[in-house]
Amino acid sequence: MSYIYFFLIIFIPLYAVLADKDNFFKFNIKIIIAGLVTVSSLLVYENLLSNGSLELAYQKQSLEIFLGEDQQEKENEREQVNNLITQLVKKRDIEPGELYILARQLKNINEFMLSRDLYKEIYNRFGNDLDGEVVAEYAQVLFMSEGRKFNDSIYILLEEAVKKNPNNPSALTLKGLAELEKSNPQLTIQLWNQAIPLLNSEKEKDDLRSLIEAVKKRKNQ
Repeated sequence: MSYIYFFLIIFIPLYAVLADKDNFFKFNIKIIIAGLVTVSSLLVYENLLSNGSLELAYQKQSLEIFLGEDQQEKENEREQVNNLITQLVKKRDIEPGELYILARQLKNINEFMLSRDLYKEIYNRFGNDLDGEVVAEYAQVLFMSEGRKFNDSIYILLEEAVKKNPNNPSALTLKGLAELEKSNPQLTIQLWNQAIPLLNSEKEKDDLRSLIEAVKKRKNQ
């Protein structure tokens, strides 16, 4: 669809210059000339000058739709967004911020599978320079994309996230859940108690307190 827009943007002004007023709305040779010149211009730009800019523009337009709330339109653009992510992770000169912004946007709309690929690329390229918050986000996305199941990779990421930032509530909360799954309820309670004062809302604090009480009851049974 984006190519049609580009075609019209070039074709209409060009035809307006070439066409006679009397024959403007009639099929004539100048329509063919304007059409051929427009198509040729697009082909030259796409293949020689743009380095894929037209396709990239189309993919970014698809991304804007994908990040919206219309579920049907989102599914229609999923393939283009997949292609955009593939292109971005292949770029050797890409800035980490460009990958991170998109990874975070996809995470925020619960597109964990797509977001995971971007976080993975960020971690593989820039892992040593990442702070604990980004590492914790990667662990969260990996956890969600695995069907809320833990694996060795997630455990390692959580250890790293807490080591880099001991006061990250997300890392502490998720690590507490991981320890619970490993049958370490006392450590879970310790981590969650550490996370409570770091949370932003009273609801989050109350929810975590309730979970702590549930773990204590189960522990004492």
